This record gives sequence, C-alpha cells and structure tokens, in this order.
Amino acid sequence: MKFEVHCTSCDTEYVMDEAFAGTALPCPACGAEDGLLVPSVQQARTAPVPRTTPAPAPPTAQPVAQAAAQAAPQPAPQKIAKPDDTEGVVCPRCKLHFVPRRSTADAAAETTRYTVLVVEDMDYFREIATEALSATFEVKEAATLAEARTHLATGGINLMVLDLTLGGGETGIDLLRSLPAKPCPILIYTDQDESEMYSESWEELQRLGADDILMKGMNAGELLNRKASGLLGLPWDEDE
Repeated sequence: MKFEVHCTSCDTEYVMDEAFAGTALPCPACGAEDGLLVPSVQQARTAPVPRTTPAPAPPTAQPVAQAAAQAAPQPAPQKIAKPDDTEGVVCPRCKLHFVPRRSTADAAAETTRYTVLVVEDMDYFREIATEALSATFEVKEAATLAEARTHLATGGINLMVLDLTLGGGETGIDLLRSLPAKPCPILIYTDQDESEMYSESWEELQRLGADDILMKGMNAGELLNRKASGLLGLPWDEDE
C-alpha cells in the first residue's frame, strides 16, 4: 500500500511505502524535522493525512512528480545527423547529443590492410606488381637485397613477392638462404623458364620457404593480386 504525504513546511508531496506507516520522518526537500507524518494503514483508509511539521525521508520516499515520470513510458532515443554526416543520438530527457562508440572489431576491420613487400630490380615489373596490389594492400618496394633486408628487419611485412634474378649478381635465393627464419608467406615472381621452375629448382625454393610462384607478364597483375589474397587467407571474388 502507498501513501501520499505532504511536508507542512515546503508543501512537497511524496509517495511513501506502508512500511513507514505511523511514523514521522524528515523532509528531504527542505530538511524540516518531523515534516512528513505517515498515517497508519487504518488512518489512511478512514481519514486524510494531517499536515504537521517536517523531517528527511528514507531512501524509498520519492516525490510524486518523480514517481509519475519514472512510471511513464520514455520515448526512444532519436538519431540525428551530425554536420560531418556522422550518425549520432540525442537523449530525449537531457537533449545531450553523442555519437555511439563503434566496436573495436568493426574499426579494425575497416582500417587493417596487409602489407606486401615487392622485391624486384626492374622498374617496369615492380610498377606492374605495385599497381596490381595497391588497391588491396599496403605495398613496400625494394630493388636490392639490402633494401629488402631493411624492410624485413623493420617488421610489419605480411607477404613478400620475390624476384629471383636481381641486379648486381644478387638473387632471391640468396635472400631466402640468409633469412634466420621464414618471416611471412613468400610468392616467387620470376621471368625464368616455366619448365625449369617446376622441377628441382622449385623443390629447392619450397625448402627455403617459397609458397607459390607466378610467371611475370604484362597481364600478370590480376593473377598476382589473386595469389597474394589466397596466401593471406583473404576472399577473392571470381567475378572481379
């Protein structure tokens, strides 16, 4: 059972539980002692509540207006358009505008791009590879083994596209043999004779860490992107 109680000092109305029936309590609004005289259950049924002097209500006492506001259904938050087209939310009570925080997973999915290192001494083929891969990956370039080793030592390389024949007598096999451990998936990118590559030479490359091979050519860009995506476990749309 609930009682309506009035403070005789400030005339604030409260809703009281029957657990406080027959007691005098302080008014939480004005602090007047014995300001709230809670009637007994019998008195509440037979007579109006007398107004005497005040005092602070217990934690369960609530102003009538507050209790009514809590009982009434609240409107759902409204979405608003921010000036930068970022979707926001406005609180129906305090009118505070804020933008919901996006989950870490969603943010990472949009911002993470794998990094591919293209080790190729010829500008033409290096440009073909970079152009083909840059739409999907971050691309770093190296024309010599020294540059390649610097990129690998820095870290953050997820895939290496490696030419076998480099300038100055250097070879991709030299790089593979000098690595203390396999740093990432390795795609061989070569213009050597295909019949030679799929024999003992390819078996040696596999032992050194090579995962796949692609023959150079003017139209190798799409296949290069597809093979790189496959080695990194990314989906590839066959219709693209």
